[in-house]
Amino acid sequence: MSYVANIEGFEGQNIAVEVSFWSGPKLMINGGTAPKGSKRGEMLLQRNDGQQAVASWRQQFLGLDVPQLVVDGKIVKLVEPLRWYQYVWGGLPVLLIFGGGALGAIAGLIGFSINIRVFRTGPNSAMRYVVSGAVSALAVAAYFVVAILFTLLINNR
Repeated sequence: MSYVANIEGFEGQNIAVEVSFWSGPKLMINGGTAPKGSKRGEMLLQRNDGQQAVASWRQQFLGLDVPQLVVDGKIVKLVEPLRWYQYVWGGLPVLLIFGGGALGAIAGLIGFSINIRVFRTGPNSAMRYVVSGAVSALAVAAYFVVAILFTLLINNR
């Protein structure tokens, strides 16, 4: 997913944040990746007046949500924070941790991270809850299928 970043002092520049499930966030400026800074996790941006600005990431909600962009110590709002009830509804698969051990934790956290992305897409809020519920049900079903297969594999030895 891509989010436009409106940053003071960078008017007219095309700055966007691309968030990927597999590779993490990338700061894109005018079609290219922002150059890395001198420290780990830092990126350099060129202001309209020619000065350089240092940008970095601040993770939100265990790194499962869209990170915040920090430019010269100021937080740039990329998206509105999710409401508490969206975290609760989307976090239902995490309950697998309590009865499912490591397999339940993996299925639950994957379901939860997908649900957060579901709440970040689409204009229809009712449909997002339906899709999120389906993702939660699929996470539970996937857990049971893998658990049964794992049990059959262990018992056949």
